[in-house]
Amino acid sequence: PAVGATRSRVTPTMVAVAPNQMGLAHSTELAPEDAWVKEVDLDAFQKDVMALGRRLKAEQGEEDVAHLNKIVGWSNACGIVGVLSCAFPLNPVTVLALSTWTFSRWTMIAHHTCHSGYNDQDPERFNSRIFAVGSPVRRVRDWFDWMLPEAWNVEHNNLHHYRLGEVEDPDLVER
Repeated sequence: PAVGATRSRVTPTMVAVAPNQMGLAHSTELAPEDAWVKEVDLDAFQKDVMALGRRLKAEQGEEDVAHLNKIVGWSNACGIVGVLSCAFPLNPVTVLALSTWTFSRWTMIAHHTCHSGYNDQDPERFNSRIFAVGSPVRRVRDWFDWMLPEAWNVEHNNLHHYRLGEVEDPDLVER
């Protein structure tokens, strides 16, 4: 389809599809700098990635939870400093504190939580199924931001990750 045209929804069980399966025109010739792709052993790569995932999951523990709580504490401290310093004229402390608070909430806490990265570490607080949902208290405590976590899960986990680098990728900055 043409750029901007709608197409049928990719089923969630598909991680990637070849362009011809999506009805897009494509070339079978690779650019010289991409020739290495022909030699990749995808089965071995998958095996290596799965083994790495199992190893990293087995290594997680209380130390990781303590580190996450420390990051949350520093993030909250930035939020408090930023909000309280709003009482003063525009200053770099307010800007830096509020931007660090927002950025750390998105990139270090919400992003990994919504990808189920902490589900086994602290299932009562940092679980993708309950993070920032269920009550106004959870919403403010976990993710005090303009975007709903449910909407982010659809936009990022489905629209972005299933269309990485494609024209339909909502996070594509080259547009």
